[in-house]
Amino acid sequence: MAHPLLSICLALVRAAGHVAPGSERRTWSAEWEAEILHRWAELEKRKGATGEGPGAFESLDLLRRSAGALAHAIWLRREEWRFDVLMQDIRYALRGLIKRPVFSGVVIGTIALAIGANAAIFSVLSGVLLRPLPFEDSDGLVMVWEHNIPRANPTNVVSGANFVTWREENTTFADLAGITWTSGNLVEGEDAERVGVVAVNASFFPMLGLSAAHGRVFLPEEDRASDAPRPVLLSHGFWQRRFGGSPDVIGRTLNVNGLELPVIGVLPEGFRFDFLPYSFNATGTQDIWMPQQFSDELREANGRWLQVLGRLRPGTSVERAQTEMSTLASRLEMEFPNRQTGWTVNVVPLQEQVVGEARTPLLILFGAVTLVLLIACANVANLLLSRSAGRQQEVALRTALGASRLRLVRQLLTESSILALVGGALGLGLASALVKGLVGLGPDIPRLAEISVSGTVIAFTLGVSALTGLAFGLAPALRASRPDLAGSLKEGGARAGRSGGVLRARSALVVAEVALALVLLVGSGLLLRSFSNLLDLGIGLETEGLITAEVALPGGDYAEEADRVRFFEELVGRVQSIPGVSTASAITFLPLAGSGSATSFWANDRPVPEAGQRPVADIRWVHKDYYRTVGIPLVRGRLFDGRDTRRVPLRVVISDAMARDLWPSEDPIGRTISMPWGDTLVAEIIGVVGDVRHDGPETAPRAKIYWHHLQWTDFSAMAIVARTAGDPAGYVGSIREELQAMDSSLPLFNVSTMTDLLGESLAARRFTMLVLGLFALVALLLASVGVYGVMSYGVSQRTQEFGVRMALGASARSVALQVVKSGLRLVLIAVVLGGVGALALARLMQSLVFEISTADPLTFALAALFLAVVAAVACYWPAHRAGRVDPIEALRFE
Repeated sequence: MAHPLLSICLALVRAAGHVAPGSERRTWSAEWEAEILHRWAELEKRKGATGEGPGAFESLDLLRRSAGALAHAIWLRREEWRFDVLMQDIRYALRGLIKRPVFSGVVIGTIALAIGANAAIFSVLSGVLLRPLPFEDSDGLVMVWEHNIPRANPTNVVSGANFVTWREENTTFADLAGITWTSGNLVEGEDAERVGVVAVNASFFPMLGLSAAHGRVFLPEEDRASDAPRPVLLSHGFWQRRFGGSPDVIGRTLNVNGLELPVIGVLPEGFRFDFLPYSFNATGTQDIWMPQQFSDELREANGRWLQVLGRLRPGTSVERAQTEMSTLASRLEMEFPNRQTGWTVNVVPLQEQVVGEARTPLLILFGAVTLVLLIACANVANLLLSRSAGRQQEVALRTALGASRLRLVRQLLTESSILALVGGALGLGLASALVKGLVGLGPDIPRLAEISVSGTVIAFTLGVSALTGLAFGLAPALRASRPDLAGSLKEGGARAGRSGGVLRARSALVVAEVALALVLLVGSGLLLRSFSNLLDLGIGLETEGLITAEVALPGGDYAEEADRVRFFEELVGRVQSIPGVSTASAITFLPLAGSGSATSFWANDRPVPEAGQRPVADIRWVHKDYYRTVGIPLVRGRLFDGRDTRRVPLRVVISDAMARDLWPSEDPIGRTISMPWGDTLVAEIIGVVGDVRHDGPETAPRAKIYWHHLQWTDFSAMAIVARTAGDPAGYVGSIREELQAMDSSLPLFNVSTMTDLLGESLAARRFTMLVLGLFALVALLLASVGVYGVMSYGVSQRTQEFGVRMALGASARSVALQVVKSGLRLVLIAVVLGGVGALALARLMQSLVFEISTADPLTFALAALFLAVVAAVACYWPAHRAGRVDPIEALRFE
């Protein structure tokens, strides 16, 4: 095998031979090849003597000489590259394309569709994966999480006590800032609104390189807890919506949860920090920002609620920061074993945190749309091959008049380039519409608002258009530029284009198209079946007919536990009395709402596990009618009722998953568990209920402990749930009226139906499934058109043969079946090749499929069968035409 360097050099000088003028073409390649081979032989001789191969200088010299040969050949043909000559080619190409509007329209439309889809997905890919985050030196920003080892949760929120220690003792971070998402009741006169509140350390905005658009940001001393009112910043959007953009807002005080908070500034327009999950009670908005104030008692706190943003010191790597924080976590575990055993630290670059699980689906979609583009190129190449077969007389005539092969190739590539660029321009317009449509689908994609057809996308589209023109135009141009002069000019070119080589080339392109279409069909089939599995599985409760809304009580008016208990009992009773509401209840941490609370525990009939080895369960406080309202079945024991009050020992209901884990073959009813909730709490198990997949159908059910809210009311907010007759959304007004009748200063927020929440949890999967399915259908359409074109071309090529067969007694049906069989033969070859490609794609989709094998034989078989049926339909009309050939006319065809 020739050395790669020698192969490259010989390829360059042979290309120079093709480019050189006709008078010098015979000797050009031979002379240059002889020189290159001579120099290589000298280098080999030296290697044999010294053992040293060609050095960098010799390699560069060989490449320089080879490239120089090609450059010199192009220079000798410089007259043909003048601007006026190029314009002549363009004018000639435009005239030819305008004369064939149907052909040109089909080609341009095919290219526009493929490039538009490509540019649209690249817009999403660019906005999410490639574009830097809109912060100063964003590469140095990281998120710092606590890693809960027993629960395999590497992005757990952080203890405030640990955060304070991290800030004081680390050496790898320039600074750290804690972030807490919550919400509050903003009251102005009779008007009450639930607003999103974000608490951050004063270092947060300087870390991002951000200053206030009006007023100022927080000062370091405002991080410390004090009796002074907390200053607040307003988001630009909230400032415009609520205060009309008035500059007088600086210095005003806002009544939030009964506290008077002075406004000190307004943040820049467009600033959002939408890269992290929200905490309980958050509205998803960022209306008001306030300082994250810590007290001296925080070091002894056990709770975890903070999200931590860090900026690395210049020159510090993520790996070094991870090593230091892991060491620090080990030390804290030794000092505080009850609190820190089973916990470590996880440092994640902010860009990686933002992208999250969106990277794999987006890359798969981009790969899918690239396959669509390749299929479109193959289809257009098929059309150009068909057209070139009819242009053999024209090409032969130009060759006879002295046109060089290079000039012919350039002319034909000019035509294909014009088609590609016009198609690309139209595709860019299509991409803009597609991007708006994709965003309108509301997929669960980070940085959704930043996705647009940017300058990068335009440059990408132009580049793809140019490469596309070359891809589908080069093979037809090279084939058309080698005409058979005698055959093409004979009798006006009657036999022009009847080449078995053209048919074989077109057949090969169709095989490629069908194989790529099968890859996409299998991928979309796997996602469709996965989505169906998710819907069938559900989340463990009946989502239809459920309306949900959250209510939060401010601490001032509802500081006493008895007041909170009384309020939620009355509110649930009022909602249940609304006509059309069959039952109502309440819960903290609604399923599918993205938040929750958990505790470690142990069974009191077993040895107490060591700290860090104890099981963990989700904690939920519920109203007694919760299970009946949402449709969670009782497995054994009983549910909460009037017997479960504050005056009796704590009683809990647990999930079936927890019962199976602890007592797989025993009855848990009557047993007790202990929980380190402040002081150690001991609770009796009175019932077991069905499992709920709290975070969505694809998440495994976790152990859950339900407390009756009458027995423990250490919270100020609950989500109301009501089962209704008819459309649940129609009951929002009535629920709001009942709440206002109780307290007009309390807004209803996060209003939704459980069906909508389930849809939102599946939004990312639905988006990927729909888009990939759309690409598969487009690929199938293009492939079927390709099959039809090849079969039609083959029938026209074999008209005389079919006439002879029928003259000798063959039936129309047998002739038609022969055409169909030849088409299905191509499809069979494509299915085999496409099946291999589909297996490769399926492996990449491992994280996207649910309860189905990526090599699922049923999906592969159905995709292949569907493709075969479509191909058979595409073969029908050419076969029908073949069966109707008139033998007499066919024999005259020559």
